[in-house]
Amino acid sequence: MFPSFSGLLPELSPLRRPLRAVLAIACCLSAGFADAAVESLPVRRVARDIYVIPAPIADADSSNRGRVVNTGFVVGRKGVIVIDSGANHSHGKAILAAVARVTRKPVKLLINTHAHPQNVLGNSAFAERGIPILASAATVTAMAERCPGCLASLGQSVGDEAMRGTRIQLPDSTVAESQSLKIAGRQLHLVHLGHAHTEGDLAVFDGATGTLFSGDLVYRGQVPHLSEASSAGWIAALDRGIELPIRILIPGRGPVGGPGDLAPTRRYLSELKSRVAAAYQQGRSVDEAIELAGLAEFSGWQGYAARHGRNVQHVYFEIERDDLRGRQEGSQ
Repeated sequence: MFPSFSGLLPELSPLRRPLRAVLAIACCLSAGFADAAVESLPVRRVARDIYVIPAPIADADSSNRGRVVNTGFVVGRKGVIVIDSGANHSHGKAILAAVARVTRKPVKLLINTHAHPQNVLGNSAFAERGIPILASAATVTAMAERCPGCLASLGQSVGDEAMRGTRIQLPDSTVAESQSLKIAGRQLHLVHLGHAHTEGDLAVFDGATGTLFSGDLVYRGQVPHLSEASSAGWIAALDRGIELPIRILIPGRGPVGGPGDLAPTRRYLSELKSRVAAAYQQGRSVDEAIELAGLAEFSGWQGYAARHGRNVQHVYFEIERDDLRGRQEGSQ
């Protein structure tokens, strides 16, 4: 069964001071330059007090400045909750400016759904305004370990200008399980789904409107990234998500939809895992598995040619590790 959300969120776990030393890791780009003018981002109202800032279905490059993940916000009676901060400092500032065009209420909280750079490298824009940042404990750990490399990699993809002034800002507070959160006069449910798309995915569910902010647990029209995923965990997370009374789905990638739009991502993952498992059981190599595990149904999704083969490799090595572990345990 899906976990109950009857209780209010207990006091959030503060980060220990030694971990804060990571907060000020600056990118190699000079922060001495003035920020570029804040761009005006499109905002779409999808339900009462629920908004999304849509992103194109694309990979990060210089033309889109890395802004390829949907962000959203909820307007409560006393303030605003933002879900994900964007790909860089200027993106975070643009998100805050978009919120200010909709309401004069202050932003009370930023929630990071997971540790990928397009979702968290705008955190610094929120931190400089004193806005608290919340994520799962696993997301904070992953950010501390990987964000320096991710920041450098994203800079190569989108260019120095887009990343100017960007620094790594870890969340202030963490959660370790699904729980309810009452903030700014709004009741939200933080859905902690464990290791799925990444090690510590959080989805955000607004019961009043039936809106789920899924983060990158759901892709629409784009082949998912599995580089930090547990394919089995991701499938299980989507199965749990189906139990929610969803009316509106705001995916991490692609257009806003409804509850039925969890199914295509699940089907891709399930078919991928099934095809790769069959190739592995036949004694095929990983290269042969790539040839055998083509999924024509999804070949029209953005990124298929570049990413599907890497996803096959990822799942193949997952299956291989599980097989070897099982043999070792069986021999003991």
